[in-house]
Amino acid sequence: MFAGYRRVDSTSSASDDREMGIESQAEVHKLIIVVLFLACAGISNWAALAYIHDFVGRQPLPDIVFSIIPEQSWALEIGDIVVTVCSVAMIAIMVLHKYRGVVTRRILFIIGILYCMRTISLLCTQLPSGYSHNDRKCRAPLPHFDLAVFVQRILEQTIKVGFQDPNEKMLCGDLLFSGHTLIMVISGLTVPYYLPRRLRLLGWIPKLLSWIGMICMIISRTHYTIDVVFAYWCTTGVFMLYHAYCEIDSYPERRQSLLKSLWLMKVVGWLEANVVPGRFENELSFPLLNRVERICFKARRESRSPSDAEIASTNNSATTVVIEPA
Repeated sequence: MFAGYRRVDSTSSASDDREMGIESQAEVHKLIIVVLFLACAGISNWAALAYIHDFVGRQPLPDIVFSIIPEQSWALEIGDIVVTVCSVAMIAIMVLHKYRGVVTRRILFIIGILYCMRTISLLCTQLPSGYSHNDRKCRAPLPHFDLAVFVQRILEQTIKVGFQDPNEKMLCGDLLFSGHTLIMVISGLTVPYYLPRRLRLLGWIPKLLSWIGMICMIISRTHYTIDVVFAYWCTTGVFMLYHAYCEIDSYPERRQSLLKSLWLMKVVGWLEANVVPGRFENELSFPLLNRVERICFKARRESRSPSDAEIASTNNSATTVVIEPA
C-alpha cells in the first residue's frame, strides 16, 4: 500500500532528524490549537444531542440487520469495552512513538474533523433510535426548550465522555454517524500505520476488535447499519486523505497535488509545514525509561570520575617546586 514512498533512514541521528524537520516536539502551539479544536468538536456533538433529543422520533426505522437478528442488549456493553480497548491502544501509540508530537497532532486533528462532520450530520437529519422499545430506553422529550436542562445534558455528556448508561434512560437521536465506529476505525488505522515493522502483527488486534465492535453496535441496535457504514467510510476517507498528503515526497509536488485544492489540506499543510515530506520510520520510544537511563548513566559517570579534591591535590603535587639551600 505504501510502496514507493520515501522513508527516513532509521540510522540517522537525532540532529539529522531535527534538521529534516521530523522532530517537531517544540511546536507546542500547534498541539494546543489542535487539542482545543478537538474539545470544541466533541462538545458540539454533545450539544447537538442535547438539542435534538426532544424532537427526534420514537418509532424505529426498518433495517436489514434488524429484520434478521433480534435486539441483543448485551452487545452494547461488549461494544463499549471494545471502544475503550481501541482508545487505549491508540493513545499508547501516540505516547510511545518516537515522533509522538507529530503523531498526536495528526490523529487528534483527524478525530476533531470527524466529530465536526458528525455534528453536522446530527443537526441535518435526525433518525429515531432503533431499539425495540424506544419509550423504555429513551428519556421523555420536554414539551419546550429549557436552557438549564440543555446545559445540564451537555455537562452530563462531557463528564461521561459521551458514554451513556444502558441501564438508565438515555438521550436518543445521535445516529446517522456512529461515534463508536469512528473511534474503533481510527484506532484500527492508526495502530498498524505507526507500529514499527517488527511489531506489525499487533496491528491486527485493533482491526479485528473494530469489526467486532461494529457488529455489536448494530445487533444491540445502538446504531443502524447505515450509521456504522457511513462512519466507516468517512473515517477511512479522512485518515487516508491526510496521510496521502503527508506521504507526497516533496513540497513542490504537494503544492501541485490535487489534494491541495481541498480546504482541509490547507490546514494540514500548516500542521505539516515543519515535518519532512514522506513517511518517516516508525520507532517506539519510552520517555520515562529513557529519562531513568540518562540519570543512571550520569550517576555512574560521576561516581567513576575523580573528585574535585583529588584533582586539586594532583595538580598541587605536579606543580610543587623544591628549592634547595645554597
